[in-house]
Amino acid sequence: MTAIRAIGTYLPERTVGNDELIERFGWDREFLEDKLGIHQRHIAAEDEGAAAMGVAAAEDLFAKCPDLRREDVQVLIVCTQNPDYGLPHTSALVQDRLGLSRETACFDIGLGCSGFVYGLAVVRGLLETLGLDNALLVTSDPYSKVIDPADRGTAPLFGDGAAATWIAREGAGGQLAEFTFGTDGSGARNLIVEPDAEGTRCLSMAGRSIFEFMLGTVPADVDRVTAANGIAPDDVDLFLLHQASNHMLSYLVRRMKLDPARVPIRIRDTGNLVSSSIPFLIAELAREGGLAGKTTLLSGFGVGLSWASTIVRFDADPVA
Repeated sequence: MTAIRAIGTYLPERTVGNDELIERFGWDREFLEDKLGIHQRHIAAEDEGAAAMGVAAAEDLFAKCPDLRREDVQVLIVCTQNPDYGLPHTSALVQDRLGLSRETACFDIGLGCSGFVYGLAVVRGLLETLGLDNALLVTSDPYSKVIDPADRGTAPLFGDGAAATWIAREGAGGQLAEFTFGTDGSGARNLIVEPDAEGTRCLSMAGRSIFEFMLGTVPADVDRVTAANGIAPDDVDLFLLHQASNHMLSYLVRRMKLDPARVPIRIRDTGNLVSSSIPFLIAELAREGGLAGKTTLLSGFGVGLSWASTIVRFDADPVA
């Protein structure tokens, strides 16, 4: 069964801490550290784009996994909404910089917070349908490139980072099960990048609408994906959800009447990493030895509006 074998991660060197945001916006520290749950967020350098961050995460992966040779990678998918160029595709840049085989299938997926789960489904389909063995799913989205530092709704929330996930058709780790998906394009403008009055592309977010979207879709999709996998929500040991904010996830926990211990929240030092938030969470839990023997539910939700969920059964902790 196709499995998550290992995860490499990368965070840019520069950080923006809460002291800076308190001075900028005049907020209470409690709002940032308790409601958002964020103490700092990493920001990519001016010359550091999705490809560079993705390469750094993949190099971290290769360093941790000497049994994965570069020539063994048959598929490379990069999930990003902020590519280095309009063309070529970012995965071509990553393939070249990593020195992967010219026979590697490379393409991009333009998705946000649901992108990791969608990417897992695409990789699983390719490996199992074509009889391939190894793939890299790189999630890399430098949101700082499209965020106005003066925007009170987005600047405190998002951070930059990248993850590279090794997915193999065989092996120990997180065994991928069945998926569910959803899209509601009528809510597209609730989280959108478009030119402002000066022509600069900026992210804008209707926070309340996104919050209501989460409450209206995630609980129902939890029921859908557990039913698709022949289990009940009570059979899930850990809910590994997109790390949107402490407030959003804590409210969801209460709405779904879940034990908070089953819904880990780990955004204190990174902020919302968009498509990389779930692989970062998996990597942190794996380093703690907290996944082996667990049945987990992954769910990503956000820009699109889109969402996707799956069940992953960990027979061993992935390398992270």
